[in-house]
Amino acid sequence: MTETLNEEAIERHKQALIEPAATLYAVQKVYGDQAKAKAMAAYGRLIDAHMLATGVLASGLLRINGAVVEGDQTAFERDALFAAFVIGLEPCERAISEARYLQAHAMLRQELEILAQLKAVGANRRKPNGAPNVAALEQSLARLYGGLSAAAHVSRHGIVQSATMWDGDSDGLPGPTNMTRYFPETDAGLARRSYALHIYMILRLVEELSADLGSRHQSAAFTDTEKEALNLAIDLMTVEGMLEIVPESETNASIDK
Repeated sequence: MTETLNEEAIERHKQALIEPAATLYAVQKVYGDQAKAKAMAAYGRLIDAHMLATGVLASGLLRINGAVVEGDQTAFERDALFAAFVIGLEPCERAISEARYLQAHAMLRQELEILAQLKAVGANRRKPNGAPNVAALEQSLARLYGGLSAAAHVSRHGIVQSATMWDGDSDGLPGPTNMTRYFPETDAGLARRSYALHIYMILRLVEELSADLGSRHQSAAFTDTEKEALNLAIDLMTVEGMLEIVPESETNASIDK
């Protein structure tokens, strides 16, 4: 039986609650915009590194846009994973820049899992259920999984508190006081590290895509010019102190914690 809604009551409550609802979202918008301006200033040359990395990624994808080639289940699964990563680029970057760090780290965790899943699918080791084995990734990425998971699951009070604690004026308050804010606030160091991690995972996604272009779309393989741009992105991240070159490493680079 279909329940009849009390439209009159719904409208009455909407009118009464529209102002506090608008205030809540206006505060989020204002402080989010302020946080974004601070983040852009804190990123430095990482902005250039991001443009180079995403530009190369986009160039490769545009060359195969609409292309019809033979594929198997592995190819289909990898294509879907590439698309999932790309679709999430903008919301992840916006969450980082607007200082919504718990949400941003949940999305960074998913990006890391997509990279691990690409490895698993390529090796025909994908699990039908459950998270992929991040141990297949380089150590510099795999070691970050625990912290990103703690943020995504809000399982550690210290992490949640650091993302919501307000350092306002406590003069005149009785005794030690814990103040909580309900709006985002920029942590310049965390913003830089999160953004750098995001860029680095884009570089690793390009590496995975390069393998597919080479095997399935030979005419669309990344050019020497594009490879140079990727190396310049790595140079910029290194200069910014966000990437450390380790000659003995398999990948020759590691994310700075």
